[in-house]
Amino acid sequence: MTSSKLLNTIDMLLEIIDRQDWPTFQFAALSNSAFFRALTNPIASCPETNGMTLLHAVVRYNPPLDMVAKMMKICPDLPAAKDCLGRTPLHVAA
Repeated sequence: MTSSKLLNTIDMLLEIIDRQDWPTFQFAALSNSAFFRALTNPIASCPETNGMTLLHAVVRYNPPLDMVAKMMKICPDLPAAKDCLGRTPLHVAA
């Protein structure tokens, strides 16, 4: 995926998260586990996201727990991921 395409995908997903449109997020990001896994590292390493993962972004909005569980099942390392401030998704959710 080219960097401009990646940034467009990140922007789209973050917009969906900001709208708290969980069905669309699940379809766009979680319907294909390989796609979600492939996005995980580039999103966290993208300067525009400050080390934030999609799990960091989602938990700010009290999402459906089954969706969070699916994200963690696909990428079990997400709960331990830290953003640029050293916060895990649990810190962000609190």
